[in-house]
Amino acid sequence: MTARPSAARPAESVHGWVAHLRAGGTTPWLAWTDAATGPGTDATTAPAPSGRALPGAQQLELLRRINVARQSGAQPRGDHDRERTRLADRVLAAPAAGRGKADLPLVGAATGGFGAQPVDPATVSAHELLRVASTLLADDLVALGPDRVRRGVPRPWRHRFRLVGDPLVGAAAREHLLGRGRPEGGPLAFVVAVGGPIDELLAHTWTQRCFEHGSKPWAAWLRFWRERDQLPARVDLDDSIRRWGGRRPHVRVVTDLAQLPPHVGVRRLPEVRVPGADQAELARRIAAVVGIRVPVGERPALMRTLQKRMPDSGVAPVVVPAAEQDWVASSAARMTRALTRAGYPVVGDLADLAPHASDATGLSGHGGADDRQVLELAIRMIVDPGWRTGRERMVQR
Repeated sequence: MTARPSAARPAESVHGWVAHLRAGGTTPWLAWTDAATGPGTDATTAPAPSGRALPGAQQLELLRRINVARQSGAQPRGDHDRERTRLADRVLAAPAAGRGKADLPLVGAATGGFGAQPVDPATVSAHELLRVASTLLADDLVALGPDRVRRGVPRPWRHRFRLVGDPLVGAAAREHLLGRGRPEGGPLAFVVAVGGPIDELLAHTWTQRCFEHGSKPWAAWLRFWRERDQLPARVDLDDSIRRWGGRRPHVRVVTDLAQLPPHVGVRRLPEVRVPGADQAELARRIAAVVGIRVPVGERPALMRTLQKRMPDSGVAPVVVPAAEQDWVASSAARMTRALTRAGYPVVGDLADLAPHASDATGLSGHGGADDRQVLELAIRMIVDPGWRTGRERMVQR
């Protein structure tokens, strides 16, 4: 028997379903009956989590989907009842972060007649579920703390450098060089501007911002710069060089990444891992919550830890959508002219700054991840905490 959306349900049935979910059950609300069978049906008398009489539909549906993921074999070994119950209570007590709806009541449950309309939890959007999931993951990240930064023994180096431009390449190179005792900066440092197709530079810049302080959503961020007909500071190589006081003899514009290592004094650099669109979007949401949990100066270190440890789901990185391509092409031409007039030495070819067609397979119409892809990644990280121990990263390698 399946309850109709409009059917009134007794309080015992509502609390029985909550207890069913806390015990690992997966039965949807409208399919729930007191005689329902499956995991957790022996716990209908378990107490509700403290702090609220009845969780919202967002929390309840997220917990149900987490239980589904556990039953699919996603849970780690040694997953005991106590750990499962502890996680369930965290989910049910978690607030929904950011802008969105307040906790939504269950359809058929008794309400006071005011506030949000009751809903079937199965119809709650992925966006709403992500608001709860991002809170849980942010709390996990804060509890984990930042990874220790590896610093090599400082040694005298003949060539000093300052990296600007592509932030993903720059961040990976700085970390590698710092581990070898070669930090950037110093007197008479060469300004090395790392370039590439401007649509990739835009995608890399937004992605790196998500793993630092957070950002606007991808489409809104692009629209912000297009409406001003400007480029972000990290993308505008000419502006970056001038801001760091670069002069023609002490500047290199590098568009061929294979030739970058000797310009920072090493033979090779690590391969740059570009996060997928779902990873960047989930990081953006987590960063907003982390910014509330810790002082602003501590957030980048925590987000760098997340960037290293976040599991890869195979989703492609964000791409510039077709609606923004004309603006991107004109911006690339304008920047190329500025660099040509400045006469900076170029390693590669300034023609490489022109945008190129990107593969948007599997992405949404705005070139970013679909909320469902992001939610799938979030649930994976909640169910299997291997990313907190580094196990996920070791498996990938």
